[in-house]
Amino acid sequence: MSAEIRAIEEADHEKVVDLLTKRWTSPLQLLDGKMVDASRLPGFIAEEDGEIAGLVTVIKRDEEWEILTLDSLKGQSGTGTLLLNAVVGDAVEHGIKRVTVRTSNDNLDAFRFYQRRGFRLEGVNPGVIDEERKMKPEIPMTGEYGIPIHDEVLFARKI
Repeated sequence: MSAEIRAIEEADHEKVVDLLTKRWTSPLQLLDGKMVDASRLPGFIAEEDGEIAGLVTVIKRDEEWEILTLDSLKGQSGTGTLLLNAVVGDAVEHGIKRVTVRTSNDNLDAFRFYQRRGFRLEGVNPGVIDEERKMKPEIPMTGEYGIPIHDEVLFARKI
């Protein structure tokens, strides 16, 4: 069964906080040295049989939108792609011509996911995660595939 995608609503807040806490340790995410409450951002929810199957949160700026979190609870199910397509479609409707996303240097699955969907590598910010760890010590030292986490990697897609 394919997930149904809809915009996040205020009534979803508790479920969004729960998902972000389970997947990210907290709804509070560090971005450019500031805490951002991802549970209060706009975005989309994927639902299957009344249960959340995925979530994407977005920072909407005048010139570009940035994906802050994207989670598919069932890997390889197509849910992540549906959520990403919802963001891109919404951006196009609002005249936005660029969508960005940042990830950590260990997240090889995200590298593959975004590049296969038209995102290009734009830059690496060395040591950003090391600095963020000072403010948010729960950020692990080692990530996926045993790779030490130090740097932030930026991907962008023109639309």
